[in-house]
Parts: sequence; C-alpha cells; structure tokens
Amino acid sequence: MAGASNKYDVIIIGGGIAGLFAGLQAQKLGKRSLILEHGSQVGGNMSGIWRKGFYFDCGDQSTENVGIIFPLLEELGLYDPDEWIRARFRWATPDLDCPFLEYGQMRDDFKKAFPGSARGIDGWFDYIVPICDSMRKMFSGGPQPFVVDGWKKVRANLRMMSRAGFMVRRGREMLKTTGEEKALEMFADEPRLFYICGESSLKNVPLMMHYIFWYTFTEDYWYPRAGLQGFMNKLADAYRERGGEIRFKSTVDRVITSEKVATEVETSNKERFQADYFINAGNLKRLINTMMDHPEKWDFRDRQIFTAGQLTPAVCSAFLGLDMSAEELRRHMKTNHTLYWRTYETAARDIYDPEAHNKGWSMISAPSIDLPHLAPVGKSSLVVQVFTSYHWRNGWGTGSADPMARNPEYRELKQKVLEDIIRQTEYIIPGLAKRVVYKELATPRSMARWTLNEEGAIMGWTYDSFQSPLKDKYINFRTPIKNLFNAGHYSVWPGGVVFSAMSGRAVAKGIFQGFLRQLIY
Repeated sequence: MAGASNKYDVIIIGGGIAGLFAGLQAQKLGKRSLILEHGSQVGGNMSGIWRKGFYFDCGDQSTENVGIIFPLLEELGLYDPDEWIRARFRWATPDLDCPFLEYGQMRDDFKKAFPGSARGIDGWFDYIVPICDSMRKMFSGGPQPFVVDGWKKVRANLRMMSRAGFMVRRGREMLKTTGEEKALEMFADEPRLFYICGESSLKNVPLMMHYIFWYTFTEDYWYPRAGLQGFMNKLADAYRERGGEIRFKSTVDRVITSEKVATEVETSNKERFQADYFINAGNLKRLINTMMDHPEKWDFRDRQIFTAGQLTPAVCSAFLGLDMSAEELRRHMKTNHTLYWRTYETAARDIYDPEAHNKGWSMISAPSIDLPHLAPVGKSSLVVQVFTSYHWRNGWGTGSADPMARNPEYRELKQKVLEDIIRQTEYIIPGLAKRVVYKELATPRSMARWTLNEEGAIMGWTYDSFQSPLKDKYINFRTPIKNLFNAGHYSVWPGGVVFSAMSGRAVAKGIFQGFLRQLIY
C-alpha cells in the first residue's frame, strides 16, 4: 500500500496543458496535488524538442486565444502579453496564394485565383465576414463566462448575450450544417473551392468549426516566444513553485478501485499513490480498456461508445534544420504558417494507398522567422506536417498495432516519407533539399509513444459530426467511478489547446467547488 507521504487531495494523470491547468487550479484552491507524467517532460501534444540547436514543436504549432487562454493565464498571474506574438496563416494551392491578413484582401486573392467563381466567392465572404465580426466582438471583449467566477461571470454572460444576437440567429444552421453542405451550395461548379472551403481533408465538420477556423486563422492565433515547450515549462515551473509535484516517466498503468470509488493508482515503476480524487487528463480509451482494474464497473454501453469512437487523424512531422536565414525563409513563407494544398483530395485514412502521404494539405510552420533564438545563428527551424494513418501500409511496415514496434521496413518508409515531404515543400521553398542540414521524421507511431494518445491522434475525438462520441453533449467530465474525472481533449468536443486548458480548470474547480456553480456564478 502507499505510505502517508503518497496520499494527495488529487492525482492528475498526464502533464499536458489540461493536466497542468488542473494542477495549477488545485494548488490555487489549497489542495495537495500530484501530476504523474508518462514522458520525461511536460507538454503532451504541445511538446517541443531541441536538435543540434534547432527547436521543433512536435504536435501543435500555435494556439488560439478566443477569450480563454489569456484570461486563464491572467487569473493565475502568468499572463505577459510581451511573451506572445501573432501567428499568421497563409493558404497556398497550385492555383491560390492567400495570406490570411484581412477579409477584403482575402476575397480579392480568391477571386484572382478563381475568376470564374467570383459570384460564389462573394457569397462565401458575404456569409462568413459578419460571423467572424460577431466572433471578434464575443471573443475580444473580455474573458468567456466559463473562465471567470462571481460577478465577473455575471458580467461576462451579459456581455456575451448582448453581442451574440447574430450568432444565435445563425446558430442552428452552423451547428447542424456541415462545411461540405455550405461549400456545395456556394461552389457547386468549382470542385477546387468546394474542397478547400468545405472538406479540407476533414469530412462532416460542423459549419461552426469552419468559421472558427477562418476567424482564428485571420485574427486570433498566437505563439509563445519561448516556443510551445517553453510555455509548458513555464506552467510546470509555476505549478511546482506553488507546491505541486510532478513525477516524470511515471506511466499510470492501473487505477485501483473499491466498489465504484478509486482508491489509488499504480505506475509502470510499481509505485502506488493514494488520493481523494483522480483526474485523467489523457487518453480516455486507454483509461477504459487497460488502466481500470475492473472495466466492467464502466457502464457497458458507455464503454462501447467510447472505445469504438473514431479519433482525429494523425500526422507525420518532418523536423528540418535549414542553412537559411530567417529573412530568406520569410521571403518564401510570407507568414508563420502555410497550409499548402498539394492536391484537392484527401487520403489520410486510406491505409492501402501508397501515396496517401502525398495527398491533401501539408502544414508548414517556421517559428524562427520571428524568433531567431529557436535556431542557430543564421539558420532556421521548419516543421512540415502531413496527414497519415497510424495503420498505413500494414502499420508502417511493422505488421503490428504496437507503437513500440519498429523494424527495417518501418525505417525505410520513414525515410521515403521524409524525402517526399521535403521534395513537395520545394513548391513553397525552392531549393529546400539543398539547404537541409538536419532532418528527422516523427510518425503517428512516434506521437503515440510520446503521448499515449491512441493511434497518435492529434486532438482527441474526430471532428466528424456524425461519428464523434461527444457530438450531442460536447462535454464528458464525469465517469462511472465517483471520484474519477476526465479532462483534456478527450473530455470536450472539439478538443484542441483552448478547450483542453479550459477543461483542466473546470474539472479541478468542479471537484472542490461544485460543477453546477461554475455555470451560474
């Protein structure tokens, strides 16, 4: 049994952004908390690595604010606006080159690229610009109601109601209509525009999410000057300074229960820790399928829904160190992030297509063009991500579902994909191959090893509005175990950085102050 020193008010499983915000909130409430982290550093999908002086973000490449992230940090005394820069986006296809800077300029760029579809493009922008204007008023006028308390929550609710009239009128359509349906209405005669404005490699995404992407790409993406790993380290340092504890390389393998109450957890190191409450801030599928000592205590129907639930696609990440100055790279990239549609099709989940990794879009990110300290002097860091399936080509040549499986076929496929990514990125950065001085590829299997996310999923449950287990309820903080709760991108839909951070705060406050109270005051 665990000793008295191993007894906590709350134990948090996972040191990603949800786990850290849960821990910081617990410490703010005066509770003794412990984060048990599988890896050797905090971060999860927001991890970053240094290689030969080059910094690379492994999963997420920047984050929205939408009136949530910065207020959460401000509440904890951790927000410094000088520590953040705007992260600009650009869309590029063989036909289009459009920085997302201003809606009028974007409209003109689209019409120049697709002159035969000018009427549809005007209709599209006439529809989305008022929505994005409403989002700006809602998101930039102050914190969202669910990240503040007391009279601040009352004022935030009143402010949101006064500014949300337009969104309410469009709300049902944006929740019940998919991006493909609206794009087909606007671009029935132009399959290229239908694809990039509608499907974009992700099928059946609610229209609301599409327009949040358009708003945030244009007005509300941010990047920490220290890199995402530096930001996560700052959260972890603050958590420890406030009395919290973190144990690295402590994978929780078992949640031990008595009746329907969790009593302790056991790690891969065979250490046991007791607590009054437990927060799983990681993979819900793993919790149900392998961590519970008695999975039958989980309602059978609920268990089946979640364990069969589809996940977001996985990505390959090419980490490239370039013998190229930030100024030269900026001339090619134009913005921090370029979404490059190599083809107007997607094959991300086609496990048999040998060219699946060459289809759809790639995400090209260059944090060092604004932050040269993230690369050696006179050089630059570049990350290129493409959708691929965890099970592609017979499990990446391994013939196994085990993320630890690696063999010569796996390494050969990695090398091929890496070289293909470099070759295709030369459309954006001519002569790239000759400027690469460091290169490495992380596959979906790499992400699964780092984060324990099943199949290397990038943001929890699928964005497909017909397939997500949370498509009707959006939030799932509770479990059948009375003192075991969910946080992170498996607990909210859609997942991602913002809602994962919010979930960590919400669950920690809900445990100790009541979940209902957070809704009203």
